Amino acid sequence: MTAALPAADRAPGALELVRRIVNTLELPSGPDELGTLEQARAWCLSYGLAPPKDERHVELLRDFRETLRELLFANNGEGDAPAAWERMRPFLASTRLGLAVNPSHGLELMPEDKGPIASLLAIVYESQLLGTWPRLRACRKLSCRFAYYDHTKNASRAWCSMATCGNRAKAQRRRQREQLRRPL
Repeated sequence: MTAALPAADRAPGALELVRRIVNTLELPSGPDELGTLEQARAWCLSYGLAPPKDERHVELLRDFRETLRELLFANNGEGDAPAAWERMRPFLASTRLGLAVNPSHGLELMPEDKGPIASLLAIVYESQLLGTWPRLRACRKLSCRFAYYDHTKNASRAWCSMATCGNRAKAQRRRQREQLRRPL
């Protein structure tokens, strides 16, 4: 899935890893790169994250992915942002984050445990500080919700692709308007 993505979808720096984990499941029912313990371990290791220990940790990682997707959907002006942020509480409670000194940058948030969720939470926090978080979004089409980074000048991108989801949504709205204009 993630190998064929256009460069225009990539997020800056470490935020790209958050985009990639959201895209490990192709909606609505397509392959899940975190589907099994072995797949989840391979995916995490390929991106330098500590692998999940057991099936329970894989399930937690999949739940975390879907919470991130909800947040990215809210970044796109859809969904309920406060409710999506509230869904983050159990993940924060299950991880340990602390401050560390980086001689090049000063203080930075670092995971104190080795799980993938702690590392990803630190990236989300840093991206909020850098101001890049609001541009990481999920496609507005409910059956797609593919994560992408909005590089447009006015931050107005709403679809993963105008060629697919965007055009389909526009065509559907046009058909609905035409039906409303038809005399009875």
